Amino acid sequence: MTAQELAISVHNPFQDFVKVPIQSTTGFQLGRDHKAGDGVNIEPLLPFSLNSDWDLIARPSLTVAYAPTPHEQTGLTDLQTSFFLTPAKETTWIWGAGPIFQFPTASSSELGTGRWSTGPTAAVVYTNGPWFGGLLAYHLMSFAGNRARGSVNQTYVEPMISYNLESGWYADIDPQMTYDWTADTANAWLIPMGADVGKAFNIGSHSLSLQAGAYDLLKRPDGAPQWIMRVSVTFLFPAGY
Repeated sequence: MTAQELAISVHNPFQDFVKVPIQSTTGFQLGRDHKAGDGVNIEPLLPFSLNSDWDLIARPSLTVAYAPTPHEQTGLTDLQTSFFLTPAKETTWIWGAGPIFQFPTASSSELGTGRWSTGPTAAVVYTNGPWFGGLLAYHLMSFAGNRARGSVNQTYVEPMISYNLESGWYADIDPQMTYDWTADTANAWLIPMGADVGKAFNIGSHSLSLQAGAYDLLKRPDGAPQWIMRVSVTFLFPAGY
């Protein structure tokens, strides 16, 4: 693959080979003392060929978080796993849909919901030359678990747009927005706005991407950081699929 094709594959949730992104997200100005918290997320993309017409994409997502407030702690958050059924032969417009599950794997009550949740997820992406665009969304609702913790009823929307150069450099806008239907209006939205810059390249027979960016939280619930910085490395395995 060319460096530009590798760069585009970093963003594509329906890529037809294994990739393993590891992202650190640091939140600043948390709480009254304006502390910093961090979460390290790993979200491998695992494609499976069902037949000549259809692929199944599995995307488990697990985060280890450090929360400085209200009680300093480090541990696991809830595990999420998404599945997308997607056409195998599409190249320009690609879509996929399926279920998403969230499991109460958090190591403490402050780092998770305490509930089992599920719902639908879907995405559509478009590629044209150096341009990549897409939209990914899901909705989670709780159905079991600790009822004393309250219900989960949350919508997630992630618009994606990037411009990818032949050198492997790219600029990326990828705000991850959520709306909590159980919260009051002032605390329901989380809306970041910013950008990332990255580069995809080969080191010998290995392919990877490095990326960094910053986002201001235009809308945020109480207790959320005022802005975040993201740094990620994505390991790409185009020859291993």
